[in-house]
Amino acid sequence: MSEPSALPASIGKYRIEREIGRGASGVVFLGLDGFRGRRVAIKQMHPHLLADPAQAQHYRRLLRNEAALAGRLRHPHIVRLLDADEEATPPYLVLEYVQGRPLSDFAKADALLPVAQVLDIAFKCGHALEHAQRQGLVHRDIKPANILLTDDGEIKLLDFGAALSVRSEATQLAGLVGSPSYMSPEQVREEALTHHSDMFSLAVVVYELLTGRRPFDGDTDFATLYRIGHDEPAPPSLLRPALPEALDRWLLRALAKPAAQRYPTWTDWSDALLALGQSLPRQRSQDTETERFACLRALPFFADFHDVVLWELMRLGKWRRLERGTVLMRENTPGDSFCILIEGQVAVSRQGWNLSTLGPGVTLGEMTYLRPDSKLRTATAVAETDVLVLKIRNPALREASEDLQSRFDKAFIKLLVGRLIATNEQLAEWELVAAPPAEPRV
Repeated sequence: MSEPSALPASIGKYRIEREIGRGASGVVFLGLDGFRGRRVAIKQMHPHLLADPAQAQHYRRLLRNEAALAGRLRHPHIVRLLDADEEATPPYLVLEYVQGRPLSDFAKADALLPVAQVLDIAFKCGHALEHAQRQGLVHRDIKPANILLTDDGEIKLLDFGAALSVRSEATQLAGLVGSPSYMSPEQVREEALTHHSDMFSLAVVVYELLTGRRPFDGDTDFATLYRIGHDEPAPPSLLRPALPEALDRWLLRALAKPAAQRYPTWTDWSDALLALGQSLPRQRSQDTETERFACLRALPFFADFHDVVLWELMRLGKWRRLERGTVLMRENTPGDSFCILIEGQVAVSRQGWNLSTLGPGVTLGEMTYLRPDSKLRTATAVAETDVLVLKIRNPALREASEDLQSRFDKAFIKLLVGRLIATNEQLAEWELVAAPPAEPRV
């Protein structure tokens, strides 16, 4: 590891505030992007790695590859690459700055996180790695130190420096890549890798977060690699008896030696996690983000929303559980929000006339968003049962990403067309009933 050196005043256009991390290949600084007024993390290569021209070319190529691979990724649970200069001396990457702690801080027996939170972390990391898989990437170095738990409880996956692009023909980092304790059996054998390798590594991380111990550690790296290839891990409940057997089954499947015996896809991983999380004993009010995400994903209204915008929506709205009889909105009163009904039933009326009873997957009050010049509610909505709603303020949606706004616009149009068709069919039935009988022929 390189010896600490004097803090640079700036790197490129970024003013340096302090050092925040150091590793074998480089040092990470907290910097300020004065033009955009935001803090950034700058990962700069150690100068001594560039002393030999041949070695310098190798390390510059690695950094160039990392920038190219990480630049493809846009996901709320992956640290975003903002800038790069592989020609600088020394070269550097500029990344989204995230305040938080690595999961390695919570992988000790005296600092373990609640089980439900660990499962949420596993769920979110699975979605992040599924996004990477769709971009043709295998991370290859999943470990607690490469996953951040932010100060506000979010998860960020980082360091795609060892990532493998299964679609690229460019020269990439070859050989035994990754951290020995978290390698998959196929990594140890230096075989072709798929998302199943990252799945195994993430399962090792989850095992460690639950028990404070890694499942395959040996006295040496060689012993660890041998155990990964040959030994079966102890069930986590053996190390932590309070863990349920269902969690043992889920985790041991993800740690299966043959990749084909693990979960076929990240969706299968997530579905199994969701079922497991729901089986844990806890209060209903303690809904996890995992369950809430799954609720949104299951609603037809969100069929055309991809995962990235759904996670954005999760943060944008406010979840509310309301008792039966609660008035969600009242006609002829001003409003600057709309609700999505997640669970339960709501009665809609106008001027005292019952119009309909709505179930999960519909929006209420969206006309104040679609017609910003008319902010008065046109109907009253009352909870017929206990309900769960996601409330979204109109100004918040207008400040959201264009992608999320566009998908809401399309979903609203589809919903309104469906309501118009249903209304026309109902009017036609009324006209048929109200029509006078034909006069008898003489």
